[in-house]
Amino acid sequence: MISIQSKIAAIALLLSLKYVQATSVRQSKGVQPIQQMKKKKAKAPPVIYDTDYGPFVDDVFALGLIINSGDLLDLKYIISTGEKPAISAQCAAKHLDLADRSDIPVGIGASFPEHSLRGGVCAIPGLVGFALEEKCNAGTPLPVDEDGIGAVAKMIVESGRDDWWYIAVGGQSTVKKLIQEYPEAAAKISTLIAMAGNWCVNFQPYPNVDAPTDETNVSCDPAASNFVVDRNVSPFQKVYFVPVEVAYKIGGKDYSKIVEAAKSGSDVGASATLDFYKDWSAAGRGNENLLIHPEAVKHDPDTESTPMFDPCAIMLAIELIDDEACENRLTLIDIEAVHFVEADDGFQNNLPNSPRSAFSLLPTGFSLDKFPDQCPNMTSHTFDPEVTPEAEMPVTVAIGFENQAAKDSFYAEMAERIAGIFGGKSSFSKCYVAGDGLRNSLATPPRSLPFIATANVSVDILSNQCPMLAAESFLYDKS
Repeated sequence: MISIQSKIAAIALLLSLKYVQATSVRQSKGVQPIQQMKKKKAKAPPVIYDTDYGPFVDDVFALGLIINSGDLLDLKYIISTGEKPAISAQCAAKHLDLADRSDIPVGIGASFPEHSLRGGVCAIPGLVGFALEEKCNAGTPLPVDEDGIGAVAKMIVESGRDDWWYIAVGGQSTVKKLIQEYPEAAAKISTLIAMAGNWCVNFQPYPNVDAPTDETNVSCDPAASNFVVDRNVSPFQKVYFVPVEVAYKIGGKDYSKIVEAAKSGSDVGASATLDFYKDWSAAGRGNENLLIHPEAVKHDPDTESTPMFDPCAIMLAIELIDDEACENRLTLIDIEAVHFVEADDGFQNNLPNSPRSAFSLLPTGFSLDKFPDQCPNMTSHTFDPEVTPEAEMPVTVAIGFENQAAKDSFYAEMAERIAGIFGGKSSFSKCYVAGDGLRNSLATPPRSLPFIATANVSVDILSNQCPMLAAESFLYDKS
């Protein structure tokens, strides 16, 4: 006779086998740990990511964000642009290595043009500096493609796809060169998202700097910024600009999630991001000659980020791609044409109240009826598209957020993605309250209406949490 203990043991074994089988089935259906979810790219377009990593720390957070967003962004290649693109490429490669993502290739892109062709802080030799140069040059150099532009072109052409996205968070020097030297490859890029520009006024995008101003990414190569929106040469079906208006720091409980993930080791991507942030901060605090010295002194890596300029471009891409997302949190406006003042194009002197090189211009007659809080008003610097050297194409620009809840949601999701906890272990819903109900959710029905179920539904076994199904029902035509 089988003892009660034997029966219990047999039942326990059977239940454990069923659990293992169920777990296998769940994993085969896509219920995966967060580390695997990051690499799942069911509906993600292939992405080229262009960064000027090294001088500023928002590039560190942007790289940490994009490698932790594989659910929507299929990152195929990282290419560097900048004052020292070879060192920038090493920075990106070493960040990826520390984040256990060295599967993503890195290549060296274009250098910025000579200083006389630039504007703003980028036009002054040595002013910007390179805060992470020592860290990125330390140790054995990692393999990167010397001709990153050629490598990108080859990858795009051989892919057989024409739905590539290009996200540029530095000057547009590399993408300009890609278009010029490899038009066949560039023609397969459908969408360009650039962190660049400043069309709003009456706020301070940088400490003690009043808008409008010459935004830094445009300043480093104004001609390239004009080139990518010239429909005579630009291959893009859609161009988005994410200007300085939408950049804010991450702090409080949102930032604490990144710190917790880094310190606990639960996400190697978060650990790599915080490691590079701390080294950038130490270098910036220790060198008063660096442009970023005041910023490094002001922000503590243990408690908050610096303003997140570049990560906002990644977040816009995420919002555009996620067709199941709630309504757009960013306020996007369509502009028929934009222009950036160049130092030597002869056009600047023809402008009324001529702004300095790299200022962002609106077409004459452009106006808006409603402004988000982040954009009190639009710039008064305008141009006539009929007299510019380029044939400007329509663009879409993010000038702020729909409301405060939208902004909070945007940055909370950004922080959770950098921390590696968004989509599986998130404690925050990205759907903010809008109007009378929640985004992506049915409004709560009035209490006078009963909860309803379909007719002829029955369940043999109910859980402790569901003692009984509702008695109310309705009939419907299944066809």
